[in-house]
Amino acid sequence: MSRPAFAAHTEAHPLLDGEVRLLGAVRQVTGAMTRVDTGRARLLVDCGVSQGRDRAPNLLEAAAKDADALVLTHGHLDHIGQVPRLLDGGWDNPIYATPATLAIARISLEDSLGMDRLPDREIDAFLKRFGELSRPLPYGRTVRIAGAELTLHEAGHILGSASAEIRSEQSRVVVSGDLGRPDSPLLRDPNTTWASGPPVDVVVMESTYGSREHVHSHDDIERELEAVVKEAIRVSGKVLVPAFAIGRTQTLIWFLNDLVESGRIPAIPVAIDTPMGIAVTKAYSQWRSLFDKEAMERLAVGDDPLDFEQLFQVKRGKDSARIRDLPGPMIVIAGSGMVTGGRILGHLREGLPDPTTTVLFVGYQAEGTPGRRIQSAAARGGKVHVDGEEVLVRAKVRTLKGLSAHADRKELLAWLRHVPDVRRVALHHGDVTAQEDFVRYAEERWPG
Repeated sequence: MSRPAFAAHTEAHPLLDGEVRLLGAVRQVTGAMTRVDTGRARLLVDCGVSQGRDRAPNLLEAAAKDADALVLTHGHLDHIGQVPRLLDGGWDNPIYATPATLAIARISLEDSLGMDRLPDREIDAFLKRFGELSRPLPYGRTVRIAGAELTLHEAGHILGSASAEIRSEQSRVVVSGDLGRPDSPLLRDPNTTWASGPPVDVVVMESTYGSREHVHSHDDIERELEAVVKEAIRVSGKVLVPAFAIGRTQTLIWFLNDLVESGRIPAIPVAIDTPMGIAVTKAYSQWRSLFDKEAMERLAVGDDPLDFEQLFQVKRGKDSARIRDLPGPMIVIAGSGMVTGGRILGHLREGLPDPTTTVLFVGYQAEGTPGRRIQSAAARGGKVHVDGEEVLVRAKVRTLKGLSAHADRKELLAWLRHVPDVRRVALHHGDVTAQEDFVRYAEERWPG
């Protein structure tokens, strides 16, 4: 197989009968949005918002608004966050995604609109319209849209995540979506089996970790988590986990379940104190048919990998306040992942001054976020503003590394090698350095 042409941070990519154009995430990680024109078909793949340090005015281009259909690769806001704006502008065309993605997208968008303080009646109207336009498309099933064929394949990033394959009479395009790591808990590996046929003209591929490789294994994660929990038991303290509701919360529950079931830690109380996280975990249970082989084998013998003794849900806000008064040891998993809001704020306000508390971050804390400020304050023994109050950080602050749901550069290249006869690779969903580093990495390892 000859080496494809790699293109970093480039908007336009020609096809024999059209064009692939990156409308978002061209030089940054978030805000994924791609227009694929093949013959008579005009498809928009993803409609995300930019987030964190990437945040910029979210303006929908005309090219997004006049597509024949929207395809959602998964339910994270950086891939779906502009859907309300799209519908508000009069969008009346179908929205395709896997059934699990549509369920998670609905939860995520309802939460996002609520955070924006949109009136309930407007949120309900949006959800009703979103449901009317939604077209569930299971993995491996093909639908014809205005002269093109769309097929979704497992991407292994979060439950329901997909890569989109689009075919016309003259062109074949694959949009990777976010690609997960092989052997991740609960999830099946990204698809590596593709139908024979014409070459793939363009692969639009994410490059979040295009510059590096993950160094922490699942065993490393379990050892670090085990040590944190045992220390909390020793001092009768609490472990406060600011967690991302989609994917990260469910993965953390899986690891805790594994440690409890194997007898490595006792079943101390674990509170899931995030309404969105509870809703997404319920969706995971609803779509457990998408779990990987290991999780399905556990379910077959009555072992639910997302449930164990002493795990409980905190549904009401007043109950969240009550568990702050309960003694440790206890683990509290609450939103949000970078401490930008949610119920974790109250727990941190109470727990940060307590040296028996451990704050366990399970994801990257971007510059300028409250999570990053807590990490900095802990390093220098300083104070931080939390929920309107200045508190002294005496708690232990730890970071559990290795929980990323994105493939690293080695795993990205391995996935790409399975795509048949690729002619061109359009990198996106990565900063400029990550994209350029991946081009060099791939070209060195792919014979010309």
